Parts: sequence; C-alpha cells; structure tokens
Amino acid sequence: MGTLRNFNLAPIIEQAGVVSLFETGTSSGDGVQYARHFIFDEIWSVEIVDEIAQRARQRFAGDSRVHILNATSEDALMRVLPAIAPSKPILFWLDAHFPGADDGLRGYKDEQDQDKRLPLARELDIIAGCRTQGRDVILIDDLRIYEDGPFEQGPLPDWAQTLAPEQRNLDFILTSRWAVTHDLRRIYTHTGYLMLVPKQADSVRLAA
Repeated sequence: MGTLRNFNLAPIIEQAGVVSLFETGTSSGDGVQYARHFIFDEIWSVEIVDEIAQRARQRFAGDSRVHILNATSEDALMRVLPAIAPSKPILFWLDAHFPGADDGLRGYKDEQDQDKRLPLARELDIIAGCRTQGRDVILIDDLRIYEDGPFEQGPLPDWAQTLAPEQRNLDFILTSRWAVTHDLRRIYTHTGYLMLVPKQADSVRLAA
C-alpha cells in the first residue's frame, strides 16, 4: 500500500495545470489531508465502505473543498466528472483495489466481483470517456498487482494476489488511448506506482 505523500504535488499542479484531485479509496483520509496543503479548488475522495466514509466526513467537515462520497469508484466518477469542465485538468489518485482490506475490514479475496475488487481498468475507461482532452495526470498505486519488477517492498504476496497469471499485465492501458495521449512512467519504490503524464506536460517532476 503506497501513499500520496510520496509525491511532490507542487510541480504536478504547476506544470500540468491541475486544479482538483480525485481519489479512489479514502481509507484513513491521510491522502486527503496531504492534498489539503496544496492549492486545489476541489478534493474528491470516494470510499465504498460506509463507516470509513463517515469518519472522513467528520474529519474534514471544516474544509469546503473536500467532498467524501460513499459509493463505488465507478458510480462516483460517472457522477462527478461530467460536471467538471474538460479544460480544468484533474489529478487522479487511483487506489481503490481490495475495498476495506487495507483497513482490516475485509479480506483481499472477499469480494467476488472483480470489477469491484480491482476496478482500475473500469476507472480508466470511465475517465477516458468523460475526459476527452487528455490533459489529466493519473497516479496509480500498487503496480506490483499487475507486473513483476524490482519493487522496494518485494512482489505481491500470493495470499493477496487475485489475478490469474495471464491477467497480470498492463495491456488494458498499453492498447488504449492512454498510450496515445500520455507517457507511462513506472516507479518501483514501495509497492510500485504507475504515472500517466500528458505528453504536453512530460517535464513534470515527481518524488516517490
């Protein structure tokens, strides 16, 4: 499990021109708390587990920029994105796999619906459909779910892996429009990250 705190968001905001953050998987709320230190107009965070969402709403009740949604990531994206002008780039922090497992509320394999258990492919499809200008920046956690590599925290343990070997790849990104509009950067610190940077903002610096 990675953390948004491992990234310096200031150059991403400045160079890519992002004005809001959309996070999938609120968890402890630490990602939202970190984002509050930056000049985002809006901070959206979606959490599928009701009790976690309720805690986050209480924690951030004093910040009008923060919106905590209790929903699936797919429903939240389809609800929020059409209302945000395509000319206003968004930073997406996609960390919605294994809902509730990182908080000890559910097991990694408890959810039988793979689209809910590992919703990344569906999330990217929805974002691509709603955000056609290709100016958004995407940060994805836990790259080691999908690929082998020299990850700082080692490979994903067998007990946590729910993908069949033939599904462990990034073909759903490499064969999509993301490969046309964005450059892909693999980062091997912690459990691995994937960063999709708009080609026109390829100079964006990062720390992870």
